Amino acid sequence: MTCGCRALSSMEKNPLYRGDDWVAAKLLPRKIQIACRIPGARGMLVRMLGPQGVYEWVIARTRYIDAVMKAALADGVSQVLIFGAGFDSRAIRFQQELSDRKVFELDAPTTQAMKISQLKDRGVVLPDTLVFVPVNFEKESVADKLAEVGFRKGAKALAIAEGVMQYLAPLAAGALLQTIADLGGPGSRVVFDYAHASVLRGDGTSYGEERMTRGVNGFGESWQFGLEETEVEPFLRKHGFTQRDRRSPRELEEMYFKNAAGSIVGRVNGTQSIVWAEKSAAPRLME
Repeated sequence: MTCGCRALSSMEKNPLYRGDDWVAAKLLPRKIQIACRIPGARGMLVRMLGPQGVYEWVIARTRYIDAVMKAALADGVSQVLIFGAGFDSRAIRFQQELSDRKVFELDAPTTQAMKISQLKDRGVVLPDTLVFVPVNFEKESVADKLAEVGFRKGAKALAIAEGVMQYLAPLAAGALLQTIADLGGPGSRVVFDYAHASVLRGDGTSYGEERMTRGVNGFGESWQFGLEETEVEPFLRKHGFTQRDRRSPRELEEMYFKNAAGSIVGRVNGTQSIVWAEKSAAPRLME
């Protein structure tokens, strides 16, 4: 779904909707690639991809994380970790900015094998800076797997967990953030999106909530982890991070979907928010 949204976004005429993930577009089935160039068909595909505002959410989330990554690289981050990478294309799209810095993609072996096969089949050249790390997150140590492929523990790193936290049990979500903190040195950064606690309760107050919940449950992977807005900063502090920026769906609309006349032209699904934080040089206090 995420790859499909990014692919369709790359074909948009409206600059507020147009993305630059040309890799995602190549990964679409060829018949769908042709259909996507027909405006009416593209609109139908957008509606098929997810509930209200999901297309806008993926566009906004992609832009936000891309911006965090660019800023981190400019600020001296020397390696990038992408958890649950799926069909993420940042190692390919940002080859120039990455230069000689490694990108470590962690995911299930079957997913990675399918991704590598599809990229090669579509003629996408994989950069030397991209390192695939097949891992069973439930049974294997992330730190051990990374050590085997040259990840430098304690160096300044950026960790991306896009569409990951929501699916973890609360203890596992905290453990993942702690693992990221333990792997990276001072000044390391993490960016992740998370579900609103109200959605897990089923309050029904968020735009697109009912269809989103129904759709997620339909895939057999219900959301387990969510945060109240007042819980985000304490959650980060507990694991040694300081919040630097956090954006709600409404704020993402203001950032990415406001036209020259000041009108919001796209409504973002209201079930999730996104945050990035930085690891402090000070030791973590026990809580």
